Amino acid sequence: MAVDGALEERLRRGGMAAMTPELAVKALQQALDLQETHLAIADLDWERFVPSYVAVRGSRLLDEVPEARRILEAAIGGGSAAQFETGGSELRERLAGMSEAEQERALLDLVTTQVAMVLGFPSVELVESQRAFRELGFDSLTAVELRNRLDAATGLRLPATIVFDHPTPVALARRLRTDVVEDGISAAAPILGELDRIEAAMATISADDVDRPRITTRLQTLLLKWGEAEQDTGNSGKKAVSDKIQSATSDEIFDFIDKELGIS
Repeated sequence: MAVDGALEERLRRGGMAAMTPELAVKALQQALDLQETHLAIADLDWERFVPSYVAVRGSRLLDEVPEARRILEAAIGGGSAAQFETGGSELRERLAGMSEAEQERALLDLVTTQVAMVLGFPSVELVESQRAFRELGFDSLTAVELRNRLDAATGLRLPATIVFDHPTPVALARRLRTDVVEDGISAAAPILGELDRIEAAMATISADDVDRPRITTRLQTLLLKWGEAEQDTGNSGKKAVSDKIQSATSDEIFDFIDKELGIS
């Protein structure tokens, strides 16, 4: 297959070098001699090709290739392959417990790591965070690949022009923070996470446990404060949550948490 210079360079960075005619003809002759009817011939740099190929989603296609399997197993063992493939929800939860500076640092690490993989750099340290993406070597093809990787890592749907709209890794990391953190999606994450843990702990308490009344009282107090805050925002027409709580039994309180707060 004939390719232009830009595409050839893109394929080379991705670990697929152009084959010399002599090598291609030799490989084809070998396939004919061995009567191989299902065969793909390529000159691959596995160290570059494998991380790029599985970056957006995993694939079983490479499982039976020894060179590829070795690289995948090494990546899983070292945690590098899984570090930024946790998906949008887990990323938001992780960022929710960080300060603003820590969030920017974590997202910059995400961006520079993906940049290094897209461009085939041997080390993330070679990615200068203040340098323009064009100067680092990005073109339209690599820009789309980086966008796809960041989509998978953040759960966002970024525009194909994201690299050119935010021309440096630092600028892009700040844009990601705005989309991932400041849009309010993650604001409830730590609270919901705590409620999940409380719910799991409550499931271990039997109906006749001596601590159940004390737990119920704490929950009643918490819900009272929560309900009063809602009333202050203009819900005065509804029956006060405090009235419901005061007359509720312990079982009704637990049923209220399951049905009304949606944590079951």
